[in-house]
Amino acid sequence: MRGLDLFLIYSCCLSGLYTIVGATEEENLLIKSLFSNNYNLTVRPAKTPREKVVVRIGMTLSSFMGLNMKAEEMATYVFMNMEWEDHRLMWNPAEHGDVNVIRVPSAKVWRPDIVLINNNDGVFDVALHVHVQVHSNGKVTWTPPALYRSSCGVKVTYFPFDWQNCSMVFHSYTYDSSEVELHHALDDDGREIREVIYDQSYSEGGEWIIRHQPSRKNVHRADNYEDITFYLIMERKPMYYVFNIIIPCILITIIAIFNFYLPPDAGEKMGLSINVLLTLTVFLLLLADKVPETSLGVPIIVNYLMFTMVLVTFSVILSVVVLNLHHRSPNTHHMPLWVRRIFIHLLPPYLGLLRPKVEAPLSLSMEQHHHRKPTPMAVSRTVDEYFIRKPSTNIFFPKPNRYQPEGMCSDLRKFIEGPSQYLTLPPELKAAIQAVTYIAEQLQAAKDYEALKEDWQYVAMVVDRLFLWIFVVFTTVGTLAIFTDASFNTTPSDPFMSPY
Repeated sequence: MRGLDLFLIYSCCLSGLYTIVGATEEENLLIKSLFSNNYNLTVRPAKTPREKVVVRIGMTLSSFMGLNMKAEEMATYVFMNMEWEDHRLMWNPAEHGDVNVIRVPSAKVWRPDIVLINNNDGVFDVALHVHVQVHSNGKVTWTPPALYRSSCGVKVTYFPFDWQNCSMVFHSYTYDSSEVELHHALDDDGREIREVIYDQSYSEGGEWIIRHQPSRKNVHRADNYEDITFYLIMERKPMYYVFNIIIPCILITIIAIFNFYLPPDAGEKMGLSINVLLTLTVFLLLLADKVPETSLGVPIIVNYLMFTMVLVTFSVILSVVVLNLHHRSPNTHHMPLWVRRIFIHLLPPYLGLLRPKVEAPLSLSMEQHHHRKPTPMAVSRTVDEYFIRKPSTNIFFPKPNRYQPEGMCSDLRKFIEGPSQYLTLPPELKAAIQAVTYIAEQLQAAKDYEALKEDWQYVAMVVDRLFLWIFVVFTTVGTLAIFTDASFNTTPSDPFMSPY
């Protein structure tokens, strides 16, 4: 029994080997008969000179390798599917051992020279010249793999909330439309495939999602050629740019706004504004490495950065104005009446700024304000001057910004200057009263000086708070307007209605 089993196994192996050798020999003889001296691969397979060779083109996307916006280049790994008929490669399977399909090198048969026209690296052909499949009815199919780098005009207006329409144009580099007619590839049911199909191993990338992948036949009658164009309409996933650029820019803008909440005495107003401006400049330089150098459009995120930089620039200028107001004094500036009316009496209640000391109504002191002038300090600052000048006795010393009735100083002058119903004083007491009056006037002048200086500081604080609310409104409205505009840039449902 064991010897019988070994015999049967040996017989089966010999039979299989004979079948393989026989099939190989049949294919060898078939290839020799097909590619005899009468076959010329440079002549297109048309029965008559006026007959067109129909070439069907399809494409299978295996991997989307990315879109280089800087170079405006799309990289894809695909399998081309080309099919045509060659009547010179027909045979009867019954006469050749029932061989229906043979595989021969692509360099031995006629090919329609279908290449990628809009390539970006000068490589028109496929990556690997695999064998072609020749069927007994004359149908020739060729499915070579290809790594294409095609040019893609990038629209940067809505970056990073954009979508792109990249195309791959294929047509014969040698033959025109009168010799080769292009059509879409057919599926198993005989229907034309008018889109790019996906390979089983295809996986979606992290930056782009392909929404549509149609194809279209274009006829150019002026140039007498046809092409099959495959489109990849992609939508960007903006999460990377939202968390790495947009949100940091919004936070930096908020910091720039709160620059107006920083007290001027802190000494950091200008430093904070300039640091924010430099930070935004760094973000702008980072974006310059991502977007192409084009003047056809400005990205929406660059518009937002420029909008923010303009606001920060104005905040630097306005901070200078606030600091100038804060450090003014009665010795250097006279406060106009309109400034007092607007920034001390009118705006503070609306801005939520109320002074602990209640302001007197402006109408009570307007008349005295026009007829009185503030008195300069009477104390000399030179080293060699040891005396105190007696101030003019015909000038009162009221507070310039607050109404105060005449008090003790005017009553003491009545004792000194007489005549009046008061008793006449001795010269010694009169001199003492003059000295006391002078001291009271100097104390009053010092209080006036401090009061006016505090008024300038209060005006600076009101202006600071006014700029704070103005910038909050402008920043909020500008940010919403810019990014709301991007929300209308949706991928079209009909790919051929795309404006790109």
